[in-house]
Amino acid sequence: MTRHIAQRTPLRLAQAAAPKAAQLVRITDHQAGNRYTARPIAFDALGDTETVGEAALTVVNLAEPADAGGRVPAGTDALAVDAGGRWIVYLPPPASAVFCARVVAAAGGAAYTVREQAATGMIDVTAYNLAELSAGPGGAVDDDAIVLVLALTDTDDPPTVRFVFDHPVYAKYLD
Repeated sequence: MTRHIAQRTPLRLAQAAAPKAAQLVRITDHQAGNRYTARPIAFDALGDTETVGEAALTVVNLAEPADAGGRVPAGTDALAVDAGGRWIVYLPPPASAVFCARVVAAAGGAAYTVREQAATGMIDVTAYNLAELSAGPGGAVDDDAIVLVLALTDTDDPPTVRFVFDHPVYAKYLD
């Protein structure tokens, strides 16, 4: 006994609007709020990007509030999508970086000069001990102590990277 299976016609979906355009862009300048000026870019024969044409686009970064101070640096590449005549991008702020550092010297208060512990390119930065900002006179972390330093971007215009660590130097222990 064989069963006859009816042939089905593939389901076709109708598109209500024209397809959205997308293009690669490079942010060139901050305008205001979450709006930026960008120029179209394309890949060259070697696979690098280069600007094409003289056109400038206004792009809106949906990852920032409309009243933001603009945190996307010039030179950032993105994929812009045409949404009803407006170009939009989604460029969230970079994740915070954490690195291992050795305390070189107390710089006064809760500030310390710390040296990143890396195989290449060690650098000294000023980092603040969060545990000392509200307690004690500061300067309590010993030189050569190893700490984990967190790099944070503040809300200044332009933004500045600040370095902090949390070393509980005033902890009390019971016998």
